[in-house]
Amino acid sequence: MRRFSFKNDLAKDRPFTMTPAKVGMAQASMGKPETKVDNLCKELGITRQTLYRFVAPDRSIRADGLKLLDA
Repeated sequence: MRRFSFKNDLAKDRPFTMTPAKVGMAQASMGKPETKVDNLCKELGITRQTLYRFVAPDRSIRADGLKLLDA
């Protein structure tokens, strides 16, 4: 019996909500002390979880962000 894995099965067909342009905007905004993460997420149309999946609080791009930029 095959085991179901969301990440391996469903995620392949679903497009990323994050784009290279959004990664760049998020990275630039994360470096500003006045940036409110909730407002940034609303502006980009993403969740907080998605934001931190691609960009770290210190403005560095995480592995998934690098993967997206290299694609």
